[in-house]
Parts: sequence; C-alpha cells; structure tokens
Amino acid sequence: MAATGDAAEQAAQEARDHPVLDGMARAGFVVYGIVYVLIGWLAAQLALGHPAGSASGSGALEEIAQKPLGAIALWLSAAGLGALALWQVCQAVAGHRDEDGWRRGAARIGSSSRAVVFCALGVTSVRTALGDGGGSGGGSTGAVMRQPWGPALVLAVAVVLLVIAGTSAWRGATDRWRKDLEAGGRTGDVGRVVQVVARAGHLSRAVAFAVLAFLVARAALEHDSRQLGLDQAIVRFRDEPLGPALILVIAAGLACYGVFHLVRAAYLRAA
Repeated sequence: MAATGDAAEQAAQEARDHPVLDGMARAGFVVYGIVYVLIGWLAAQLALGHPAGSASGSGALEEIAQKPLGAIALWLSAAGLGALALWQVCQAVAGHRDEDGWRRGAARIGSSSRAVVFCALGVTSVRTALGDGGGSGGGSTGAVMRQPWGPALVLAVAVVLLVIAGTSAWRGATDRWRKDLEAGGRTGDVGRVVQVVARAGHLSRAVAFAVLAFLVARAALEHDSRQLGLDQAIVRFRDEPLGPALILVIAAGLACYGVFHLVRAAYLRAA
C-alpha cells in the first residue's frame, strides 16, 4: 500500500510539473484573477446605483460573454480553469511538501477544495458560452429549501462559507500567501506592491464571504431564499451611513484579490 501511495504521489508531482499543465494552470489563474477584478467592478457599479450585472462569478462570466469574441474567451477560460482544477488535484495528492504533520493535511484539503471551486467555475463558463448562464442562485436554493433536509444543507453551506472567510482572513493577516509565489513575486519593489494587494484582497474577500455566510444562514433559519447573494447584501447596506463608501472599499479589495492571482500566474510556485 505504501508503495502504491508513493507511486501515486510521484505521478501527481510529475503531472503537476509538466510544462503543458503548468502553462495552462497559469492561464487558469489569469482567468480567476480577471473574474475577481470584474466582480469588484460589478460590485462598485451596484454600490453606486448603476448595476451593470450580478456581482458574482457567473455575473463576471456573463460580462465576458458580452465582449467581442466573448464565446471564444469563455471556452478558453473553461480550459484554463479545468487545467487549474487538475493542477490543484495534483497539489492535493503530492504537494505542500514544505509543510509537516497536520499542516500538510490541512493544506492538501485546501487544495482539494480549490479544485472543486475551479471546476465549478469552469462548468459555469461552459454553460455561459452555451447561452445557459449560471442559473439563479436564489431559485436553486429555493428548490433545496423546499426539501425536508433543505434548511440543514443550506446551513451547512453557510458554515463552509464562514470557514472560507476565516481562511482568507488568516492568509491575509499572516501573509501565508507568500508560499504560493516564487521569490521574484515576494521580494524587492514587486514584493512590496504585491504585499499590499494580497493583504487587501484576502481581507476584503473574507468580509464578503462572511456577509454571504450570514445571509445564507439567515435564509436557512427563516426558510427564505429570496435575499441571498452579494448583490442583495450590497443593496441592503447601500442606504446605510457610509454604506456606499464601505462597499466601494470592499469592491476595490476584491479587485485586488484578482490582481494578486494575476501576479500568481506570473510567479507560480508549487511546493
């Protein structure tokens, strides 16, 4: 069994380090970065009362679809995100060798989770390219909520979102993101700029996911799926004192998170 496990790790490491997969994974990080930049822009438009689309991953992909050659861009995005999901699977099997014990296990679980996220975003990209869109989050949640086990499942989703928020805040506050970059991306003048962008991005993403976790949990407890999503949160807080200014700060942070992944594509490090 040990020999089989070692062989699997070796195969995963070789696949991860293959120039083709490495290049496509970098392209996937570019796509992911652009998606977050667009989410930030869409959130800012919504905060200012000029909605241009949904401040979500599917909304960002819809924005891409409307551009010239948008369908081609979406298919290329799906390919990059699929490769990135595979790269993360390889990381989950053979990566994070610079960690020990439970830290390595936690890091590999994190890679597995990110693989699921990238795969889901890739599927949404394909659906958008086919004209099917990303679907209605509120509608799908409503169908789940009508099941006997629905509220419990939605509440579990809220817990997952809260864990993501906490992880993002931890990575931003402790600069754990540094281990994802080669030395050129975390030292010198480039490193100082990336530090600001990475911290702002991770902490803003933590706030956004914490708000989403709260809304999803309340929907589960109240059996009401109508007010879900970042869009509804922005609209709700927009009329509060300093609301638009705070939302714009978070939107800028989400865009910074996207920029960080553009940098990561250039300085990708697999440990």
